[in-house]
Amino acid sequence: MQQLYVASLLANFFEAGGSIQVLLGDMDRAQYEASRLARPEIERHLKTMADSAQALPEEVRAQMPKVDWPAWAALATLVPPRDEAARARVWTVLSTWLPPAGLELRRYRARLPGLWAFSP
Repeated sequence: MQQLYVASLLANFFEAGGSIQVLLGDMDRAQYEASRLARPEIERHLKTMADSAQALPEEVRAQMPKVDWPAWAALATLVPPRDEAARARVWTVLSTWLPPAGLELRRYRARLPGLWAFSP
């Protein structure tokens, strides 16, 4: 049962990140903040990533040290962003954290396929 839970959390985190990248495309910060359609969806996916990172067991996080799991988990309190500081932080996440995290997760998925396996 634990393995299904871990695989689900990792899949949620990874897929939400991919969805954000598609929705964000080549938007700059002003376009992102002005978007009435994409911004709420991006923030919803970002909340999924934060919640998944927060719920991921510490022993699993430790196997993937190149992803800053505590920082991702801490985003749960910032989404949706309610002030300028939170909006700036969310943009930093979207523009600088997201691409490397996705790349590292692809590498970890190849090296640690058992974590990603949906098997009881």
